[in-house]
This record gives sequence, structure tokens and C-alpha cells, in this order.
Amino acid sequence: MRVLTLIGLLLAGGTAPLGAQHAGQFEIGVFGSYTRYDGGLQLDNEFGGGARLGYFFGNHLSLEVDANVAQPLSQLSGVGKTTAVFGSASLVVSSGSAYVLGGYSRLYMGPNPPYHSDLNALHGGLGERIFVGDRVALRLEARGYYRGPGGVQDSPHWVGHFAGIAGVSFLLGHSGAK
Repeated sequence: MRVLTLIGLLLAGGTAPLGAQHAGQFEIGVFGSYTRYDGGLQLDNEFGGGARLGYFFGNHLSLEVDANVAQPLSQLSGVGKTTAVFGSASLVVSSGSAYVLGGYSRLYMGPNPPYHSDLNALHGGLGERIFVGDRVALRLEARGYYRGPGGVQDSPHWVGHFAGIAGVSFLLGHSGAK
């Protein structure tokens, strides 16, 4: 219930669109991330980086795709580092500069055992665009990834990862100003 209340407050807090966000615009950006991997995977928390591309369907609604890559160190002896790649598609609902997002993620890990696998997950997050110009914004975001029981080798356990993301975005296209 607290989460729904927080989302409602964020969406109600700023109903007027910002001058930079308009239907038909694209948002491109790069970011750094810090991910806390699920404890069951026995991976160290790790910094990574990635890029995003979004399209605004309206002043408050956009669709984004992003990719995030990191090389966490395994806590298992003799394994070393593995590559973790998140590919995500998100529906983003903005209210002024605050936004909530949710969607589907695919996590590829590998290429070496025991981490060679793919994981399908749902994700959700909260974020803020801090505009430093008409078309440039700093983005801060907290995101969680969740996969329920089942999936990889019919595991009876759920899997959850959490990421903090900070980056810069550029809005391209018609600004809406007349």
C-alpha cells in the first residue's frame, strides 16, 4: 500500500508537462549503474554502464529500451568474473520531472559455467529527471528486478536484483514550443 501511495503522490505532484517533454520526441542517454545481485547467485555487487533510447507517445507517457552491462566477480572459488547483461523494455509514466517505470527484462549471464544462463524478469522503478537545459537532463533512478519461483532449473526460489542508475539524457525532436 505504501508503494501505491508513493506512486500516486509522485504522479499527482506535477501535472503540467515540462517544456522539454513532448509527444513525438526521442530521448537518448548513457548511464552508470550499481547493481546488487540476488544473494543466491553468489556474485559481488558491481558497477556497470549502459545506454537507453526512449520515445514519448504523449507529454506523460513514453516507451524505453535500455541495456546495462557489468562484470561481477563470483564468490565461488575458481570462477572469477562473469558478464551480466540486462536488456529491458519499459513503459514510463512521467509527472513533471518524476517518473515511474515498469516492464520486462532479460538477463544474460555468461559465457562460462556456472553462470551461463538467461533469466526473464519483471522490473519496476522510480526516477527523477533533473533538467539542466531545455533538452538535457540528469537522470537518477532506482530499479528492482524480480523473477518468481520456477524458471532456471525449476528453482523454488524467487530472484531479485536491485540497481541504482545515474546518467545523462538528451531529448531530440520537436520541442512543442510554438
